[in-house]
Amino acid sequence: MPSWMTWVVIGLAAVGLFAVWQGLGPNQPALVLEGQKISQKEFTKLYENLVAQYQRVYAQYGQDFSKFLQGPAGIERQLQLRSRVIDDLLRKRLIAQELERRRIAISPTDIDDRTEIEFERILRQNNLTEEQAQEILKRQGRTLESFKKELRQAVELHLQTERLRDLVVGPIEPTDQELSAYLEEHREDYDTPEEVHARHILIRVPEGASEAEIAQAKKQIEDIKKELEGGADFAELAKKYSQDPGSAPNGGDLGFFSRGQMVKEFEEAAFSLEPGQVSDPVRTQFGFHLIKVEEKKPAQHPELAQIRERVLKDYIEAERDRRFEQFYNELKARAKIAIADPVLRVFYLYEHAERLEEARQEYAKLKGPNQKLHIARVLQKKLEALGPEAAPELVIALKEEILHLWLAQMTHWPLADRSYAVAQISALQPNELPGQAFFQIAVGAVDETVGVLQKRLKEYGVRESVVLAGGEGQIAVWARTDHASALARLLSVQGRLELKRVLREGAVGETLRATGLGEQAVKDRAEAEKPGSGRSYIVAATPLIEPLEIKEIAVQTNPAGRPAGPIVRVRVRESTSQRLAQALGQTDQTLAIVIDNIVYGTVVMGASLRELLAQRGSVFEIQFEDAPTASLEEAQALAVALRVGPLPAAVRVTRP
Repeated sequence: MPSWMTWVVIGLAAVGLFAVWQGLGPNQPALVLEGQKISQKEFTKLYENLVAQYQRVYAQYGQDFSKFLQGPAGIERQLQLRSRVIDDLLRKRLIAQELERRRIAISPTDIDDRTEIEFERILRQNNLTEEQAQEILKRQGRTLESFKKELRQAVELHLQTERLRDLVVGPIEPTDQELSAYLEEHREDYDTPEEVHARHILIRVPEGASEAEIAQAKKQIEDIKKELEGGADFAELAKKYSQDPGSAPNGGDLGFFSRGQMVKEFEEAAFSLEPGQVSDPVRTQFGFHLIKVEEKKPAQHPELAQIRERVLKDYIEAERDRRFEQFYNELKARAKIAIADPVLRVFYLYEHAERLEEARQEYAKLKGPNQKLHIARVLQKKLEALGPEAAPELVIALKEEILHLWLAQMTHWPLADRSYAVAQISALQPNELPGQAFFQIAVGAVDETVGVLQKRLKEYGVRESVVLAGGEGQIAVWARTDHASALARLLSVQGRLELKRVLREGAVGETLRATGLGEQAVKDRAEAEKPGSGRSYIVAATPLIEPLEIKEIAVQTNPAGRPAGPIVRVRVRESTSQRLAQALGQTDQTLAIVIDNIVYGTVVMGASLRELLAQRGSVFEIQFEDAPTASLEEAQALAVALRVGPLPAAVRVTRP
């Protein structure tokens, strides 16, 4: 389709306020635009034609557009496409009214001449004869005469609209200052980066090649370099030896390219050469290259005087479009439009008329499974409209309301569709909201884990939370807590649920043994509890309700004199120190950090450490039980578990 016809057929515009009628019954037309009725059948056909256009375009890239119209996101895309049909129809109607009001007419001769020119252009562009075009149209159930008639109507409308544009826009005579400002605003359209024209010869090195294969490829490229030094022609050697099928037949010619288009090593070598120079062998991920630079073009940053005519032409075209769209928006602001479908009517109300509060109230009246989706979208648009100067408390309140709408909406959707709501929530950056945490966890046993998480959140004293299965083994967790980041880290380490350590004893009994994680901890505890082992553990008895103060997490992968593994340094409160010291007594023992009967780590308690614990603000170290397999992430999870409190561990001294 020629560019001059595009806006006639598809034209989209920003919209001001306009009247929206309500109360159309089921037997009424789908639309009434400025008195013009559009039947349900006609509207559906236009919508299906638009979808078919997208289907053809997406098919060229191997994609099925119909999939984009499914699920929650598809609901909105369908509404957007239907709104676009309304826009197309409304634009045609308003332009036609304006042409009639101004009595703009084009002579039949001018229309016929332009139609013939356009028909010949279409044939030439598609490499067709008139007979071939007639045959194609016949297969589509159309005739050449009907096609020419439609083309003539489009040409007439275009010529009339151009005449209208001339009347509306008026003369455009920009000053040099306006042109300079336009040039700077659109610099990327006029500047050109540094470019180099190069050839290359490639000897490939396959991925995972042996040392012998690499050496052989390097020798081959070096031998070719010797031929070049002996006077051989680069292009001929590229045709003979190069293993780049795209450029070898053309003598290795890569044409002009700018920075960022080639791999780093190749680019650096090419831009460092002068015209006529050949590089030494260059190694890239593809193999060994020899590069010859044919020509170089410096970066261009033209001044207005150098390209004034081009900038003037672009400015006038852009200004014509701007003035005409402003004129059209004023027409549309006064238009009367009635939409029968209630959901589409409200969608069009806020998406195109920016009447957000009115749209929110209307959606609240429309009960349906996706009601909260639509209200959330209205509020998201309102959030976008606030701008950076908006009061922080208003932004927070709006984000919270949107977040809760999406959480509530998720419960009405099947698991496969919930990822869409999770993506919308994530875009709100809820973890930046005060006292809130939102994160996703990948798990195996979804239903079981949801129940355990809900129980654990209550135990951690979380006032309000939502735990939902999100589809494909994902769980979405939202919680209102003053320990938002700590809670998120406790329940999720780099997106993985710490079932093996945090949730419950059953995870140790099966999951840990199956994976080997924590296996040594289980064995050590069993050995320690045997009579006569000479070791003792401090295990569960009464809750240690005071949170421990975390001084730091020491990243020590192999501390001197200790088994490999990270260490957590913990500073405890004075009262906690006294309780620990009293419980330990005078006997050297092992302090075990136990959460839900899972041994997290141990501390060997000697006389000096007991004295340290008795001091105010004392510090002790936790060495991970299953070192060296413990990761830094697990150390961080432990630190968070200790920080969050109340710690679901207890203190008791057991004797062998």
